[in-house]
Amino acid sequence: MRIFERPGPFDHSKLMLVDGKWCCLGSANWDARSLRLNFEFNVEVYDTALSTRLSSLFDAARDAADEISAMAFRARLLAIRLRDGVARLFTPIL
Repeated sequence: MRIFERPGPFDHSKLMLVDGKWCCLGSANWDARSLRLNFEFNVEVYDTALSTRLSSLFDAARDAADEISAMAFRARLLAIRLRDGVARLFTPIL
């Protein structure tokens, strides 16, 4: 797995590309809260041209981002790790 971080603005969208022919894009997280309470949704599309265009946009976004190494991730400040740990406790209700 590789992790990339890019400067703002925050982007909540999700994109999945498969075999250059199928894509799924939208704002929903794959949990009950997003799908039932927040009325978020995704769109599934079978289209080579759209998949190619979205793949180019994804590549451009990734190229503009900084890759975070596993070592750098583990070396985060204690305050950040504590904040993330506390936030993780709330994931079932967020």
